[in-house]
Amino acid sequence: DSCAGRCGAGLDSSMTCQCNTNCATYGDCCSDYYALCTQQTCSGRCNAALDNTKPCQCNSACVNFGDCCPDYQSLCVGGGGGTPDVTCDISCLANQLWDNDINRVQVWEYEINHQGQTTTSSTSDQAAQSLFTYLQEENVFLKPTYSTFLALLDNYTPSTSVAESQDAAEWIEIDAFLDAILATDVMNHLYNFLVEHGHVTDATSYREVIKELWFNLYARSSSGPINSSGFEHVLVGETSSKVSGFHNWIQFYLEEKKGAINYQGWVSRSQPLNIVAARFTWNGLSKAKGSFFVGVSPEFDIAIYTACALTKPNSSCSFTMAGTSLTIQTYDVAHKSGLQVATAYPNI
Repeated sequence: DSCAGRCGAGLDSSMTCQCNTNCATYGDCCSDYYALCTQQTCSGRCNAALDNTKPCQCNSACVNFGDCCPDYQSLCVGGGGGTPDVTCDISCLANQLWDNDINRVQVWEYEINHQGQTTTSSTSDQAAQSLFTYLQEENVFLKPTYSTFLALLDNYTPSTSVAESQDAAEWIEIDAFLDAILATDVMNHLYNFLVEHGHVTDATSYREVIKELWFNLYARSSSGPINSSGFEHVLVGETSSKVSGFHNWIQFYLEEKKGAINYQGWVSRSQPLNIVAARFTWNGLSKAKGSFFVGVSPEFDIAIYTACALTKPNSSCSFTMAGTSLTIQTYDVAHKSGLQVATAYPNI
């Protein structure tokens, strides 16, 4: 009843099961045929992330992509005595995102100087200083998810009094960014999580959800112009009488490098996740407290904020990641139907 030593052997009618490629057609393969002879098994792989080195997959997404291993249902969904998939909650997902963020900047690739602590109510004018003192741009910004992210930053006008539009060339840049991030393990883990929890059904709906949350334009007020998007507010930043949004370390680094940002110290910090809540001015306008992850990839920001926006909209999204308790705050655009990201940030 085993394929041990028999893989590829011809039909042997004296045996109760077979171990060659025809057995799949005739339905008489031995129970260990796929594991021993083809590596097409979910044994020890239930709920594992996409592995392109394997001929088949063992997570909930494989049902939609049609590439499940033959024993996926029996081992991972139940009924075969194997270990079923364990439902992944937000802490489970957060750790998957953190552990698989291979594009995160390494500690030797950048250096920051937190300077002194300040408060959100401080009114003193401080001399110009910098949070970032060093970044190996040649190592970081050439990665596909970074280079396509950078291409988006000049597509927006920060002032909320100015209407926004997106032409065909800008949508090409958006799609290039989506192509880059959706190819990462980080976004694959998010996809599996959203499928499991019923927020998307397949790869097409997944992409459309990301577009609606982050890139489709909306008005920040019910009577105002179409002037914003989740991406612009959270990852680029907006201005009126003060700075709003602006929760991304890459944009902070670039604007600081240009001399547009005056970093005035940190209000709060969270280690070892390297989250900073900073007080700063941007082009002369103030931000009393703007928090962001430092060094994470663009796909990580999109993934963690998307997960919280969909599972805990308009509320605190609390979880444990890398052994640290953390809360993400998200808000929806109340006057527009469906879910969009009005804002999202680490609440530290």
